[in-house]
Amino acid sequence: MIEFLRTRRSREKKSNIASGKFFYIHLKILHFLLAVISGLLLAAGPGAAEDGQPQNCFGPAPYNCYSIGDIDPSLIGTGMDSMYYAYAAYAWQDFLALNFPAAIGSDGAPTPEPSSTNGLNYNGGEYTTVWETYIEARDLFQDDGSAPPAFGSGHSVPDICLEQARKEGKEGVKVMVSPIAKGRTTSGSDVLDEYIQANRMGPVVDQNGQYARFALNFNETMYDYVVDNTLYTPEGQEAFDTNDPDHSGSPLQWPRGAYSEDVVEDDIGSIMVKAAWKILGGTDDPTRFHRISAYVHNAAGGAFGQEPTVEESCSLETVALVGFHIVHRSNSGPQWIWSTFEHIDNAPWYTDFQQGTPSGSYSFFDPATCPASGGKPGCEINMLPDHPWDPGRTGLDPTQVVRLGVPGFHALLSNYNTRVALYNGYGSGNTVWENYFLVDVQFPTNTLAGTSDIREINPAYPDGLPTPTFLSNSLIETYIQGFMEGDVTSNGNDVPLSDTMQRVNTTTQGSNVDPWSYWGGYGVSGGAQRNTSSCLGCHGDAAMTNGTSSSFVFSLSRAKSPADTGQSRLKGAATQ
Repeated sequence: MIEFLRTRRSREKKSNIASGKFFYIHLKILHFLLAVISGLLLAAGPGAAEDGQPQNCFGPAPYNCYSIGDIDPSLIGTGMDSMYYAYAAYAWQDFLALNFPAAIGSDGAPTPEPSSTNGLNYNGGEYTTVWETYIEARDLFQDDGSAPPAFGSGHSVPDICLEQARKEGKEGVKVMVSPIAKGRTTSGSDVLDEYIQANRMGPVVDQNGQYARFALNFNETMYDYVVDNTLYTPEGQEAFDTNDPDHSGSPLQWPRGAYSEDVVEDDIGSIMVKAAWKILGGTDDPTRFHRISAYVHNAAGGAFGQEPTVEESCSLETVALVGFHIVHRSNSGPQWIWSTFEHIDNAPWYTDFQQGTPSGSYSFFDPATCPASGGKPGCEINMLPDHPWDPGRTGLDPTQVVRLGVPGFHALLSNYNTRVALYNGYGSGNTVWENYFLVDVQFPTNTLAGTSDIREINPAYPDGLPTPTFLSNSLIETYIQGFMEGDVTSNGNDVPLSDTMQRVNTTTQGSNVDPWSYWGGYGVSGGAQRNTSSCLGCHGDAAMTNGTSSSFVFSLSRAKSPADTGQSRLKGAATQ
């Protein structure tokens, strides 16, 4: 089937792909691929939200939508096409399950379980998702080195935020403060206090002059591993390292997910997510986004205590999801599986300018002030804002964000199939999730066979020779997406036009990028020249506070000792 699809795709370049006959046949093929090759996305039938039941993310109720632990291990080594598509479908299953409405507990608060009664069309997209009940990095790694609160007990809220909510009369309306844990919200509302991208690259400003916000959450499996091994303090990390009998340099073994045809919640494995949010306002259309109420908090002194003009402030805002990383450790992916999603309205693609000035309304790009010029953007794009990085400043110049990477073929195919499933399950235009797409999924291709279906890291290739080699999100790694022709590299030389690594095949494209159309003339895994951003390439350097490898998880560097009390919780926050 995969070989047939590849052959057909080659013929498509020479035929009229718009014919109704082709579309009908193609739709049948894709539905078959979705059900047979991946077995992950199409609803297998209704069932209760419990273990041992088939997946059901698309209805009718009762729903049973969970992440799965891994791809089918029989696909490992069977060919890149089948593996790549399986991982793309795996990424989509994670995305849908994590963003499914959270079930409501007996106390009226959201729980870390998917609802069996509400689907992906619930309340127009304004609801608490499953992952939004997961513990935040700011709660897992306490400023005073104390043990984190119980998983699922809500999020800690700065005093200034609670006071502001009381003044505005909002406490108890959209945000409920738990009577058993003062200063904690049990509604699932995040506290968004991070606005600097990874590696302290800087903030990104939307068209309303507001900083995008970032949040990092961990599932219960990761929470348990951190707590059980006291990894939330440097002392605990040092003891864990010392007790490693092999002193292997990477004693951490984050729990992995295992494959199962039906839901087996205990086998899902370790998952962490990083979300990018925008504050809704101006001419934004809220109905196009997943949205929640969140405390937008600015710490005194800025993200790293180095901006003296930044005063502490907090407001309760409606925020919209615009970017989403999922990092999932599985038996087949000892280096983790890395997937990233974006909202379609974020920004245009670089290659869109070959068709003229992009039209439409974007959250992080203004066509009126950046028209096409010679097939390229006619302004500086993806440029860092000037200092001071003060989110409270007025009159901030918006960042002109342009996407450099285009989804690869298998991501496009999975995007298309998922959209068909959403249409079939909920109807066209009835769920905000049809506005999100998989940018791509990165997975290791060179690992060693271990016991059973477990793959191990190959010491000769510690990054696993990932595919695709490069991957970035335009809202989470805005400034390291890559170079384009004419850009000056670190050696002072221009990137030549002939350097077309991962470039879109413009001779067959003929239109703007469509992330749900797999028949466009796109490259293997992107559209950027000199793409420089890689999930695995970056996280391979992640370490604990003592310098020992943390198995690709930067967040352990946030751990603080009791002696560190008073230091900002944002120290080291611009990592994942």
